[in-house]
Amino acid sequence: MRIKDIESRMQNKFPDSPLKGDDTGVTGAKWSISVPISGIRDAAMEFDAAGFFLESITALDFQDTFELVYHFNCYEPGSRVTVRMLCGHDQVPPTICDIFRSAGWLEREVHEFFGIKFSGNEDLRPLLLPEDADYHPLRKTFGRVGAYHKREVIYG
Repeated sequence: MRIKDIESRMQNKFPDSPLKGDDTGVTGAKWSISVPISGIRDAAMEFDAAGFFLESITALDFQDTFELVYHFNCYEPGSRVTVRMLCGHDQVPPTICDIFRSAGWLEREVHEFFGIKFSGNEDLRPLLLPEDADYHPLRKTFGRVGAYHKREVIYG
């Protein structure tokens, strides 16, 4: 079973990051793991080697940091998992588009809406916004947003 394989791979690769299970099914993922920004490529390579595909990449904007959220899945029931990575507002995470080709579009979307650049992704053209757009509409600093909190306030 692929889910057991990737669980052991992640625990071996990131022993300081425990898997957080979700037996309730509320999150839609079997478990999640937080990896450092330097470990996202290693995590992606492990998922690729285990036969998973990249389902989505999105971001959350907090007052003190971004949190990038990667969803991986495979064609077995109950195999969707989440990889979370904190990324400072001034940091540039590495691309994984050379590992998962679909990441190219997903990283473009994250760049377009949050302003996060990915080192190694040479094509960060906007997908939906005008080419000359100098704003990122999903950042909390865009417009008038009163719910700009630190990450600890939300997650505890």
